[in-house]
Amino acid sequence: MASKRTILITGVTGNQGGAVLQALRSHPAYPSLAIRALVRNPAAAAKKLSDPSITLHTGDLTVASSLAPALVDVHTAFLVTTPKPNPAAETAQGITFIDAAVAAGVQFIVFTSVGSADQNTGIPHFESKRRIEEHLERSGIPHAIIRPVAFMDSFPVAPGILRFLILGMFRTAMRGRTLQFVAVKDIGEVAVMAIMDEAEWAGKAIELAGDEVSVDGLLDVYQAVMGARPWVCWVPGWLLRALLPTDIYLMFKFFYERGYNADIPALQKMHPGLLTLEAFLQDKVGKKTE
Repeated sequence: MASKRTILITGVTGNQGGAVLQALRSHPAYPSLAIRALVRNPAAAAKKLSDPSITLHTGDLTVASSLAPALVDVHTAFLVTTPKPNPAAETAQGITFIDAAVAAGVQFIVFTSVGSADQNTGIPHFESKRRIEEHLERSGIPHAIIRPVAFMDSFPVAPGILRFLILGMFRTAMRGRTLQFVAVKDIGEVAVMAIMDEAEWAGKAIELAGDEVSVDGLLDVYQAVMGARPWVCWVPGWLLRALLPTDIYLMFKFFYERGYNADIPALQKMHPGLLTLEAFLQDKVGKKTE
């Protein structure tokens, strides 16, 4: 009997890695796959995942020696990195993992970066991912890069002070401009499309978005789905600048001045299930009422 194809997922207990695992579980080929997860705390991960079929490997993206055992006989790896504790550390995570994957003979990497990572934005946590992309290109390992835009998941569904403040910050920063958004669920589903079709995806880099709206358009969607228009905090521009870390302020400045430029109609043809903001909120509201 042929051995199962082994896939390693990083960040499996987080948003993007968790979305990849969920999408894989829904894929018809899932029974033919051997799934591994790279985790820092196996006990906590095992409790959260509740799936004994997933092999957990303890490791740290910045420690090459901890990655080698997890990468043995891996065919495909899903890589997601975070700018913690800082963007330089994120770049180190990506480079260390890619080098370890090359040494282990991994045949394909799917990396989730960030929208416009290739545009020299000057935003530290965008630039850190750009450097990882560049290292991945230099490594020679076959790969696909997914560049998600702003997350729909950043907006809380339920009323509360957090939603009140986040919507207020976005309204002040965007000043009527539109911005592209994507659901984390769709990042997972598109990543799995790449994982399961290496021949089609190798060498590709795509900007991923599912919708484009202004803050007022977003409020319209909330009202349509939830029956009430959210309250929005008034945040003066000077206060927004004072409150935000420089990295996040530069990101909001980029949102207003340039924004993302994903080809949403083409993406919808590629993945017809791509969520709009309205569909995303309907899905979230439905889950909360079940």
